[in-house]
Amino acid sequence: MKQSFLKDQVVIVTGASKGIGFSTAEALLARGAKVAMLARTQKRLDDAVKQLNSDRVIGIAVDCSNKSALEKAFDQVEAKWGAINGLINNVGYQFARRIEIMPESEVRELMDMNFFSAVFGCQLAIPRMRKAGGGRIINLSSSTVRHCNEFAHVAVYSAAKAAIDQFTGELREEVMADNIMVTLFSPGAVGTGSVENFDPQALGEAMSAWLEKGPKCDGAIRDVSLVGEAIAHCMDYPPGVT
Repeated sequence: MKQSFLKDQVVIVTGASKGIGFSTAEALLARGAKVAMLARTQKRLDDAVKQLNSDRVIGIAVDCSNKSALEKAFDQVEAKWGAINGLINNVGYQFARRIEIMPESEVRELMDMNFFSAVFGCQLAIPRMRKAGGGRIINLSSSTVRHCNEFAHVAVYSAAKAAIDQFTGELREEVMADNIMVTLFSPGAVGTGSVENFDPQALGEAMSAWLEKGPKCDGAIRDVSLVGEAIAHCMDYPPGVT
């Protein structure tokens, strides 16, 4: 088997304490990368790092929608390993509620976590990657942007992910000359347990609405480890390829 292009590369994964982020970190480690796992909850991060059991992984508790706090986390990674070669903006937060009754706090939290966290991550990564001679950024979108039948009552979440789509296309053009490759990764339904965030009453209403219009998703809910492996594969493309 050929050697991975990721060997000894330093990759930051946001939202990495569980679900897609954790599986991605695991797959990156298997390819020889050094992985900085970022998430909000220290206890979950500690448990994740312990489970991975590697001297090539660290966990940093940070709110990725807080740019100043995120900058300190990036500085910590760079101080430990000397560079930042890759960034996977995986932070994702969703819950279902009809547009009409969604409170302002939920609207802002959905935009903060699903869009602004990625913008800030890219802003902080670009100069560091340029200094390192290049790098790779992967932004996670969602199939809800393209398929309205993925689930019901997730309009603001889907809108935030649609913003990621447009942002990523513009970003790719801006940083190509710096040898920074940019990829948009758009998974379908994944078994991550994110419905735990949902208001039970709102979830029930959304489920009923979804069943009424008829679920037509392509295939079953994906295994999270397969999604993590696919993201790591994208990060492992040869230099200059996206």
